[in-house]
Amino acid sequence: MVVEDAGVLADPARLAAVDRFRRMLSAMPIPLEGTARLAARLLDAPMALITLVGDASEYFAGSFGAPESLVAGGQASAAYSVCKYIVSADAPVSSDDVHADEDQRIREHPLVTEYGVRAFLGVPLRDADDRPVGSLSVMDTRPRTWSDTHWSTLLEMTVLISQVPAAAPRTGTLLLNALDTTEVLDAIAEAFLTLDAEGVVTGWNTAARELFGFTATEACGQPVAELLAAEYTGRPVQHLATGLLTGQIHGPVSGPVTLRARDGRRIHAQARLTLMRGAGGRTVCVFLTDVTAQVAAAETAQAAAAQAEVDAEDQRGFAEALLDSLGEGVIAVDAEGRPVVFNRALRELHGLPADMPLAQARTIALPRLHHPDGTPIDRHDLAVTHALGGRTIRDEEVLIREPGRPDRYMLASAQPVLGRYGRPIGAVTTVQDITERRRAEQIRNCELTIANILNQPGTLTELAPALLRTTARTLGWPCLTLGLIDSTTDSLRILGQWAAEGYDLHGLIPDRFPRSNSGLLATVWATGQPAWVPDLAAAQATNPQHTALARAYLDRGLRAMFCAPIRDGDEVLGMLSGFAGTTETDDFLPTGLLTAVAAQIGQFLARRRAEDLARELAGARADFTALIGHDMRTPLTTIATYTEYLLDDPAPRPDTDRQLLEGIDRNATTLRELLEGLLDLAALESGHHALDTRTLDLSTVLARACDAAATAAAASCVDLHPRIRPDVTVTGDPDRLRQLADTLLATAITASASGGDLQAALEQADGAVQLTITAPAHIDSGKAFRRFSEANTSGTGDTATPGMSLLLCRVIAERHGGTLTLTDDAESTTVTVRLPQPTPNSPA
Repeated sequence: MVVEDAGVLADPARLAAVDRFRRMLSAMPIPLEGTARLAARLLDAPMALITLVGDASEYFAGSFGAPESLVAGGQASAAYSVCKYIVSADAPVSSDDVHADEDQRIREHPLVTEYGVRAFLGVPLRDADDRPVGSLSVMDTRPRTWSDTHWSTLLEMTVLISQVPAAAPRTGTLLLNALDTTEVLDAIAEAFLTLDAEGVVTGWNTAARELFGFTATEACGQPVAELLAAEYTGRPVQHLATGLLTGQIHGPVSGPVTLRARDGRRIHAQARLTLMRGAGGRTVCVFLTDVTAQVAAAETAQAAAAQAEVDAEDQRGFAEALLDSLGEGVIAVDAEGRPVVFNRALRELHGLPADMPLAQARTIALPRLHHPDGTPIDRHDLAVTHALGGRTIRDEEVLIREPGRPDRYMLASAQPVLGRYGRPIGAVTTVQDITERRRAEQIRNCELTIANILNQPGTLTELAPALLRTTARTLGWPCLTLGLIDSTTDSLRILGQWAAEGYDLHGLIPDRFPRSNSGLLATVWATGQPAWVPDLAAAQATNPQHTALARAYLDRGLRAMFCAPIRDGDEVLGMLSGFAGTTETDDFLPTGLLTAVAAQIGQFLARRRAEDLARELAGARADFTALIGHDMRTPLTTIATYTEYLLDDPAPRPDTDRQLLEGIDRNATTLRELLEGLLDLAALESGHHALDTRTLDLSTVLARACDAAATAAAASCVDLHPRIRPDVTVTGDPDRLRQLADTLLATAITASASGGDLQAALEQADGAVQLTITAPAHIDSGKAFRRFSEANTSGTGDTATPGMSLLLCRVIAERHGGTLTLTDDAESTTVTVRLPQPTPNSPA
């Protein structure tokens, strides 16, 4: 429990010592503020106080880290004092956690309730008579465990500031009357000497002998300048003595002096020079208080502070180097909003030199900051300003817009920086460059829009305005043109052009650019690679051939140009060209976007070419089918009719004539069947022949087809082996599926001219109906499905099966939603037909 002894605090002798101590401390050379700071740092505490306590007030002789409202007046009410407990106990007093202290006075102390003190440690400060006059205390805003080392450190530091004499040197008439009395001089605890008008030592007491090492006999009669090398603020002490004796200096004079002891040591003292009259006349009395230890301690403290400043500077240098190494921009401000950090990455984002002063860098950067919609950001709306107000900002999008440079997109995050006591001391903002990510998003969104435009009906000429407008607005460019190459005239014909409002391009871009005089376009035309002119003004200076054209562009406000080829494979079909309103040193966005859009246009043109070709082929096929259906069927019918008439004529004919007529009839029939097959195939492919679909038993269809093919198989020495699963149903046209089965069996039998085993299987596999025909013969799968290959145009032998057999079967399977595949090896061929199983909604 702490003790507050009113008797000790009000003791007159102690109070007099306090007053004397206060007067002497004010003249001491040792910086008490530095001593308090050193104590705080040695004990890792935020606050330290050197205090003297009277009966009702506490006086602050030195402080570090203390609240300004507490120490501003130099003194405070004793109610705020813990020094009174230390003086009353005349011993160290501490509390590791005032909130848990058993003494209510400590728990409710004003330093705790008003200033947040949680722990303190104090040791007494004594005068030369060993009276407790005050204390050296350290305080923390967090609980602490005070160790013996902490106690001894503070006790040792009190020695630096406790060497104040118990009583002032006695002066006055009594001293003057006995000034030459040795007993009086020796009774003075301070070093004392007297000087005559020439600065010669005339008196020397015991304390002076102990301090300097000279006896009175050795000292007296010696000039003080030669004996002690005494200096007062850089001037010899005898000059002060002379000035006091002549009246040029009105005394007394007090202040720090430096002297030299017998052994050469430098001695620091607090001197008081007074003019007195003694029995021997006027003399100068010099009182010296040795403060060498205090000065040494102060110098140590100053050195420590200087080293701490050096360390802090090194730490600042390390921190700045660390911040400069970051890829993200960083800006930090102090509590008043003044910039203290503006790192390298942030300067590079704004294009500012590394040696530009912080304030100037921020002044230049601020007007460039915009909201995502392009409106400028007010300084009061900055993320760092909100952070100074206590808010934390996360990923706020910011636009950096600088004339003559492309926009850059940033994500800014900010938070306050708090001091040891939770008080805001500044704010920091980090900035992440997301320009490349945003540009990639722009390219992707633009590509999607362009794809939607190109998927609309219409020609490229009709779609060009929307296409160019979308691309130019994504780039933020004022002009974009689209041209296609006209191989007949060897020129680039402009198909479409878009210009932003305010850009008059009338007469600037002709309808055609001849290859021989198209500058950048000719380069792209020849190489098939994109080309880029970031600064047309610089380009015209280096290439006089195109000066006039570049000058015309510049006069219309166009500063940079990009051209991307439109290709189909290696063939250059056209050009997509754009102009920027500023010089463009960063070609990432225009290169990526224009190249991608040019590729989409190339694919569009290639697709339209393919569609046109497909339409032409379809037209040719339709024309050929019509030719077969009309111009060939009629003569064949006539030939067949006349041949049949001649064969039926009963008139006798030579055998050779009859053989010729039968050959004509047979081949006419084969040709007619081939034509009918082609017409049937064309009708199925075009959808002109509708399927009469229903649910049917495919097992029965295949069984009947096998029965019908048995005779032809036997005639060809082919053994037919049906393996048919019963009750396999499908949804389809009965006639077409029977046609498919008959044709596959007939083709397999015809191909198996050498005989062998023919397998026909019907089963359900993997959720589908599967028909498999395996013939003991090789059918070339590479030619089987060619429309006019030998495999498809040859007859089917004795069975007279129509040509186009496998191709017709595949079309029938596909019209039923199925597939037909053929696999072959050297000895056999397998045809597999897969058909979907019927669903509950299939037609009955």
